[in-house]
Amino acid sequence: MLIVLGVVILPSTANPTESKDTIIVYIFLHESCIISQYYTLPLKELHEEYANESVQFIGVFPNFSSKPDKIEEFKKKYQIPFELKTDYYHTKKEKFGATVTPEVVVYNQSEKKIIYKGRIDDAYARVGKRKRITTTSELKNVLESIRNNQPITVSNTQTVGCFIGKNKLK
Repeated sequence: MLIVLGVVILPSTANPTESKDTIIVYIFLHESCIISQYYTLPLKELHEEYANESVQFIGVFPNFSSKPDKIEEFKKKYQIPFELKTDYYHTKKEKFGATVTPEVVVYNQSEKKIIYKGRIDDAYARVGKRKRITTTSELKNVLESIRNNQPITVSNTQTVGCFIGKNKLK
């Protein structure tokens, strides 16, 4: 502690010029996609483990058929703990190049940079063909690397899922 002209100055434990990056995990979903439905539990678990003031999860529904009442029903049925939004104009879909649901984009909002884009894990070999054993969990690995301030070793993977429909509003 330092006293200067009667003012107490306490030592800082954090560098005020250091700012924590804001990371957003965008998850492209469709309520009628069986694969999106399958991943609701793993996504809830990942949210519980990794979401904090610096890491946010947002579900994005890019298909025009995903009306607010259907999205709300999906949220309640699968007890989704994070925010769900529509993307009827395909703003996020086009920005990130998403093509299927579920597809994730881990985005560093502070640096305006995609950190990871692809699948949640390798549970699906192809549409309609789920593997018996999941051997890799890319999204978990990325979130763990972010938490531990480690480099991201995989930045892109092939996603298996339901195709995102064409935009009817443009």
